[in-house]
Amino acid sequence: MNPTYCALLTLLLSGSSLAAELPSKPNFIFINIDDLGYADIGPFGSKLNRTPNLDRMAKEGRKLTSFYAAPVCSPSRTALMTGCYPKRALPINGVLFPGNPIGLSPNEITVAEVLKGVGYSTAIIGKWHLGDQPEFLPNQQGFDLHFGLPYSNDMGPAGDGVKSSLGQPLPAAAKANQPPLPLLRNGKVVKRVLPDDQQSLVEIYTEEAVKYIAEHKTEPFFLYIPHNAVHFPIYPGKKWVGKSPNGIYSDWVEEVDWSVGRVLDTVREQGLTERTFVIFTSDNGGTPRAVNTPLRGNKGSTWEGGMRVPTIAWWPGQIPADTSTDAISGMFDILPTFAALSGGKLPTDRKLDGADLWPHLSGAPGAQPAHESFFFYSGLTLEAVRHGDWKLQIVQGKPASNTNSDKPFVPRLYNLKADIGETKSVADENPEVVAKLQALVAIMKEDLGLDGPAPGSRELGRVSNPKPLIGMDR
Repeated sequence: MNPTYCALLTLLLSGSSLAAELPSKPNFIFINIDDLGYADIGPFGSKLNRTPNLDRMAKEGRKLTSFYAAPVCSPSRTALMTGCYPKRALPINGVLFPGNPIGLSPNEITVAEVLKGVGYSTAIIGKWHLGDQPEFLPNQQGFDLHFGLPYSNDMGPAGDGVKSSLGQPLPAAAKANQPPLPLLRNGKVVKRVLPDDQQSLVEIYTEEAVKYIAEHKTEPFFLYIPHNAVHFPIYPGKKWVGKSPNGIYSDWVEEVDWSVGRVLDTVREQGLTERTFVIFTSDNGGTPRAVNTPLRGNKGSTWEGGMRVPTIAWWPGQIPADTSTDAISGMFDILPTFAALSGGKLPTDRKLDGADLWPHLSGAPGAQPAHESFFFYSGLTLEAVRHGDWKLQIVQGKPASNTNSDKPFVPRLYNLKADIGETKSVADENPEVVAKLQALVAIMKEDLGLDGPAPGSRELGRVSNPKPLIGMDR
């Protein structure tokens, strides 16, 4: 029998897709939505929001149904940039605020820097939120271009419309400690953001991204598109207000879907489909205005609904269409995955926590799990650990249901395969599983710790005399 035919027959019988040969330096586009709920989009079960472009993306790509971010914004973006648990690279309790003297250390090696090292152009179009002082901004962290906000769209004075959504009255007073919200281009203030500007953010980010793709189509590029949508305050674009029958939040989700479609259409129109890998996700779980069904909890918690986020990987010809994987994965896997595909060099002088996801993304037969375990940190506190299908809430955690501080917290065990909504602890019936996961916690205690400072955490970036961005150059 012809040897080539034999090889093809073997692949077909194994169930593998016949992917084209991988290009040596593919383009990467990473689309990160802010506060999007697990079931806010069609591919993950939305019954409210119409998301035809994301529906198509999932039909042509692969859903990652156990992809984890962090409970809140800055830690999640740290994991994405550094390939680490957030506590390792940005050991803070919550998020960064305007004028903070701390941020992601310039000594950290970001995914943008890894890709620049092998000839990529790099851009971030959207929200940064890893420090707003000049030393911490994207141009100092490996990005050739930054256009967007330095942090969340609610961080500014109330009189500028950042503390109330579209159509709602302005609060009576502004927070005195928050300066005006700036739109930046490469570290320079373009303008002070007011309500009309909030409504235009999705569109202007999208058009900037389309322009960038067209201008860099002949060279490898990394384009990071972190939208401020759909974070409070809710400001759908003027063309989208009232378009959904379910209110302004749904209007904005549907505008985000349009944006994704515009970016993917541009990739197709520019003839870049065969060498462009696109990922869509959210920076944390949705708020109560979102839909996280069937997950329990919301943004800010270490329940699944606070950290498991809707994620789609798209690369026609390389990622098998209309498939999904429940393998444990997360933000910290992006840097090692992009490095492996691009030939980029991972830093060897520091610990990374992420892994190369490509075997799972490409549907390779017999691919071993990238991670058997995942640790759920809320700020500096370890609250839970997952191993396979089992998830243990530990003593140090403070779940919302444990409101009586006089009672000791009893560890709770959930089987996520049987009970994804974390509705019933099965710890009593599975003491050996509890013991196994507690042993994992004991190991992590020696690295990133259970609470507070830890030996495995690296130094924050720090500056003296921090100043607000508006007022520095005008």
